Amino acid sequence: MLIRNYLKRVLLGVAACAMLFIVTSTLHAAPASGNKLAPYQTLAKDSLNLVHSGDMKGALNKAEALEEKWDSSDLRESLRDIDAQMDVMIDALKSGDAKKAAAAINTYLELLDKASK
Repeated sequence: MLIRNYLKRVLLGVAACAMLFIVTSTLHAAPASGNKLAPYQTLAKDSLNLVHSGDMKGALNKAEALEEKWDSSDLRESLRDIDAQMDVMIDALKSGDAKKAAAAINTYLELLDKASK
């Protein structure tokens, strides 16, 4: 009888540890929105680099590719502030004002950074 109670307690302890392991592994491995946002950060940084090099047309093309990718994703509805800033960024690039475009892209990148945390 003593061995039977001991085995029950050991089994319960093992089961509890296994459940905790599964829960913590799942929480830790859950994909963050940051992982989903990485391609947009890369495209925005590429666009910013093009602005800095004086290639406003190339920067606009990169930003429009970013918008096309964004619009086909499931993030558009859940991250409306980022979507709105993307429009501001594209309008700034269309204006041809490099300073304004760089500021808009930097604001967009800041929003992406905040959302990825």
